[in-house]
Amino acid sequence: MLRPISKYHLMTTSLLIFWSVHGFVTGQKNTTLIFAKDDNIRNCSCATDIRDCDYSLANLVCSCKTVLQQAISRATPGPSYSSDLTLWFSDTTSLSLLLNFTSVHNLKLSLCGTTPLPSVYLAVLGLRRLRIHSSAATAAPDQSLVIHNLSDRITKDESDLEPRESKNLFYISYLDTALFNGHSLLKSYSVVNVSRISDHFPNLPYSNTITDAPSPDQTYIVTLIY
Repeated sequence: MLRPISKYHLMTTSLLIFWSVHGFVTGQKNTTLIFAKDDNIRNCSCATDIRDCDYSLANLVCSCKTVLQQAISRATPGPSYSSDLTLWFSDTTSLSLLLNFTSVHNLKLSLCGTTPLPSVYLAVLGLRRLRIHSSAATAAPDQSLVIHNLSDRITKDESDLEPRESKNLFYISYLDTALFNGHSLLKSYSVVNVSRISDHFPNLPYSNTITDAPSPDQTYIVTLIY
């Protein structure tokens, strides 16, 4: 004979279900995934991580839309992303189109082709953390790199600079695409107190709008990633 369920047990069970569902929903964090495939660019919002370069799965479980290449802004600065950003690409042309002078804090880049990439420098604004994946046969395992934390004290080139004390501190990172070929571990080097990037790094790409007309009290932290 079944015993009646008490109000106490019903209430306890309901609370457990509520907090389980609440924790699942609030724990989700959407990631922006953008990839170029068959001359199409897909912009997706994903509630969970997708296996690298699995285009079919991304189209199935993410909310995706096709974006015309002509619609992608080539202006500088480029688009800004408040969420984590993942880019899948197979060549430097598509990566440059999707990434160059983009503003993003947390970035993952996945090389989905096997052809070695030439050395091309691309600029990323405000980058804090970088993760990379490469499908190249000689590539190293997935790697990650912390560029900076807002709470960190940065000491480079015998200079000492506290980010929170600077009113107009501007972070710009230059990424060497040859790093995806897997010849060495992911590394970075930062230079602080840069007033004009074109003066300090004449061989790197730069934007007149961003780097050549700073305000008098504006300085840059330039990070080379290779």
